[in-house]
Amino acid sequence: MTPPIVTFTSDFGREEWFVGVVHGVLHQICPDARVVDLTHAIAPGRIERAAFVLEAAAPDFPAGTIHLAVVDPGVGTARRALAVAAREQFFVGPDNGVLEWALAAEGARAHQLAEPRYFRPEVSRTFHGRDVFAPVAAHLAAGVAITALGPAVRDPVRLERTTPRALDGELLGEVMWIDRFGNALTNIEAATLARVFPGVPEQRLEVRIGRHLVEGLARSYGDSPVGTLLSIIGSSGRLEIAQVGGDLAARLGIGAGDPVRVRVKT
Repeated sequence: MTPPIVTFTSDFGREEWFVGVVHGVLHQICPDARVVDLTHAIAPGRIERAAFVLEAAAPDFPAGTIHLAVVDPGVGTARRALAVAAREQFFVGPDNGVLEWALAAEGARAHQLAEPRYFRPEVSRTFHGRDVFAPVAAHLAAGVAITALGPAVRDPVRLERTTPRALDGELLGEVMWIDRFGNALTNIEAATLARVFPGVPEQRLEVRIGRHLVEGLARSYGDSPVGTLLSIIGSSGRLEIAQVGGDLAARLGIGAGDPVRVRVKT
């Protein structure tokens, strides 16, 4: 039998022991689990950044994977804790929008985590990642049914998603993530480009970010000289803007939320 996979995303960083002890709890309950750290470099409290990581990464995991996401500025308050079954996978985290990609799926089923027997015996006020979410993720990995965790939730908190829109011949999107290379990942997917600009060769598209214009979509980073600005469909299937051999974000002073426009060259 294939060992279950549990991914882990958080804003915990790596300086303290928090990530390590969550691993410990997961393995204590489900020793066979393979734990995959997606990232722990989410800026503190940036729920939308963690939601984007799940959206970008979860499709690359097999059915049955459990995704644990802990970006939880409301820890200790009345905010609910959730498990969601969607897209043939499971998602565990606070009810604050971080699980938006799962909740947006057709047929998604959300359940409140309301059964203390699936938590640690002592639940702290400040570390539900260790005491609630990790134990639940581990129990799901061990085969506990999601329906056993608590009642169905019909009104989960939804994250307001910024989706690209077509306007006056342009496709308007925005930067969602700056990776460690300084590349700007946008919310414009390849399928959206194909739908808005049907039959238009990629070479005829131009991308504007800030005051800068990038003509055509590149096939690879190596096709252009070092220092060149380019646009490309990256590994996540999204439009990315980059600088060959350099840090685009630092060069242009751009960041998440900055607008991106795509149109056909005239």
